[in-house]
Amino acid sequence: MHEIGIAQEVLRIIEEQARGRGPGAVRSARLSIGALSGVMAESLEFALEVCAKGTRAEGMKIVIRNVPARGLCRGCGHEWDFAPGQMECPACQARDIRLDGGNDLTVDSFEMEDSLEPPRHQGAKNGNEISTTDEHR
Repeated sequence: MHEIGIAQEVLRIIEEQARGRGPGAVRSARLSIGALSGVMAESLEFALEVCAKGTRAEGMKIVIRNVPARGLCRGCGHEWDFAPGQMECPACQARDIRLDGGNDLTVDSFEMEDSLEPPRHQGAKNGNEISTTDEHR
């Protein structure tokens, strides 16, 4: 279950961002999970619950937004929400398609006590984005 490693990384990101905001408890976190990320939302929620025990994030509410991958047909230009296993354009049945997005997991924001605190930085290089195309897949 690779969701344990992902949960630990999510908690590390939240703790790193929360550190400068005082000792308050983390009440909730909003995550986005791409449809092609290979991450099971229910498993990640469970892993976060287990990994958060004894931390300021223990008992936090997890809000997950599922992000679809987008398909683009190079033949007819049709765009659609891609579903895994769908290997042809639904408009013209061409197999020359391109996929866009849907493979990331991001920490969008978290709430400490009574204020919504978004992460200060965006992007994988500074730790607020977890890409399942790296070590977590």
